[in-house]
Amino acid sequence: MDVKMVDSHAHLAMFEPAEIEEILDRARAAGVCGVIVPATGADDLDRVAGLANEYPETVVAALGVHPHEASSLDAGLKARLERSLDRPGIVAVGEIGLDYHYMSSPREDQLRALEWQLGLAASAGLPVILHNRESWEDMERVLSSRAGDIRGVCHSFAETPDAARFVVAIGLKVGISGMVTFKNGGNVREIVRVLAPGDLLVETDSPYLAPTPNRGKRNEPAYVVLTALRVAEELGIALDTLADTTTGNVRELFNLDPAWPGTTA
Repeated sequence: MDVKMVDSHAHLAMFEPAEIEEILDRARAAGVCGVIVPATGADDLDRVAGLANEYPETVVAALGVHPHEASSLDAGLKARLERSLDRPGIVAVGEIGLDYHYMSSPREDQLRALEWQLGLAASAGLPVILHNRESWEDMERVLSSRAGDIRGVCHSFAETPDAARFVVAIGLKVGISGMVTFKNGGNVREIVRVLAPGDLLVETDSPYLAPTPNRGKRNEPAYVVLTALRVAEELGIALDTLADTTTGNVRELFNLDPAWPGTTA
């Protein structure tokens, strides 16, 4: 496929180390030349950073503490995270945010962790990768308080079209995952239709949310093309146009060299 795409959110650290090379080879064969890999907390910070160092032409990374792990964000982890942002290939703070579905960490801990990490990103001059699940009211309030001082992406966004317009209005991008292909993903398709290609990133959220027809299977970066095909269809544009635009969006948002990612060859 003669396109160059970026999977803007894939948890490659959740795969076995021996699999990574083959996963990236399959991605390149599909036209997916770049992958942004977010961390989730203390257990994968080093591995995520290591992937960016090992595969610099393909992988860049974000370091942060996921809301599930918010209660672990003590002084020691904060210091470790601050130091780690200087490592090669680290381009964002993430994955951070709020998740009130599982409540793996109390709401108060999640809010404290989010606020601290938003401040860390601002101090470091880095964008953020934001997670939100069943917590939009609080997320919107937090983001409103930082409007104009924050840049980044709301990944795998599945709120309302009005919420998506708000996200874009304060300068953030909207990440679209495989949910756009699901039979019950009408809300995500509505979001796509009210936005412009320049507002969007496409992602897998691997190993989760595999797009149709692979729903229920393990997701991987090569499958982001299936998501992009549906997004392009909803927008009424060609796949290569969407690929060029979203790749440009990634480069701009994460301040990447124009030569990144490498080629599919």
